[in-house]
Amino acid sequence: MLFKEVIGQEFLKKELAKGLSSGRIAHSQLFLSPEGSGGLSLAIAYARMIIENKNVLAGTSLKLSELKHPDLHFIYPVAINKDVKSKPISSMFLEDWREFVHKNPYGNLFDWYLKIGVENKQGKIGNDEVEDLVKKMSLKSYEGGWKVAIVWMAEKLNLTATNKLLKLIEEPPNKTLFIFVCETTALMAETLLSRCQASKLSLLTRSDIESYLINKGVEKSNATKAAKISGGNLRLALKSLNNNETNKEFEEWFLKWVRTAFKVRKNKEEVLELINWSKMISKTGREVQKNFLTFSSNVFRSALLKNYEINSLVNFDPKTDMNFASFSEYVNGNNIEDIFSEIENAHKGIQSNGNANMIFMDLSLKLTRLIQKQ
Repeated sequence: MLFKEVIGQEFLKKELAKGLSSGRIAHSQLFLSPEGSGGLSLAIAYARMIIENKNVLAGTSLKLSELKHPDLHFIYPVAINKDVKSKPISSMFLEDWREFVHKNPYGNLFDWYLKIGVENKQGKIGNDEVEDLVKKMSLKSYEGGWKVAIVWMAEKLNLTATNKLLKLIEEPPNKTLFIFVCETTALMAETLLSRCQASKLSLLTRSDIESYLINKGVEKSNATKAAKISGGNLRLALKSLNNNETNKEFEEWFLKWVRTAFKVRKNKEEVLELINWSKMISKTGREVQKNFLTFSSNVFRSALLKNYEINSLVNFDPKTDMNFASFSEYVNGNNIEDIFSEIENAHKGIQSNGNANMIFMDLSLKLTRLIQKQ
């Protein structure tokens, strides 16, 4: 991954390159990157630029492009699976990781979990992981230059691991760089955040996404449509082109959910259907549940825009028999903030390992009231 291959983020790329040329490189940096904006791609391109800088050894570029350079390290959330039975750390999944990055550099955490077969679990970056990284970063550089560690989805660092990592960050070995890539800082320790130079990536522009897709061989009309509904998220644009079955399943769940919520007001016995729906969702993995809540937020947002006839910003294209125009009439300025708030609370509850059945049941009962609030 090279800077020129990173989509958009032109200002940030210039600032990072300027810092390198002037010799001003902060030892701990944080890339706050909304989903699909390219935080991981930018981190890899930046790490490559630093390691390659003034390095003329044969094979360096090839090793970096294949993510096999001994001075470039990665840590990322993992969990036990059919092959790794205990104490999982990133190095046990390295081949899967390289393949994931090469094929899906704008993928999210759920995509990664699917790759390693832990989509129904919650991965973490734990103490064993950081101990392994501390050993690697304490060694001399293989090529005599910089050593770089990229921590992807740094919000998954647990507190014990964070505290152990802080000791290394506070007194880093010479020419050592840590790049933390995250989608949110809300779950990260303030002690870590305060020691990082933060850079915030922007959502991608529609034209950036459209140009990227066209260059990849997508027909212009399809590229334009995908860019429109992406909301600045390249991952969503790619998923819309692939007619992703997961999104269709989410839509079917959503349709069952809101239809039942409408029925409850007229027939209280329909509450039993909401209970059954909540039980069904609670049996899926927590990452699936969080992705469904994100999907639901997007549908409600698009419904609001549809209701107010701001069609150019609508980024939802139904794949079921959902009458989206009719549904949109029930989403308005009187209920949208409360709907978003309740979905966000449910998301936090799932993130905190709350009882999924109770969380979705509570959300469903509140939805029956909010969806008909005019």
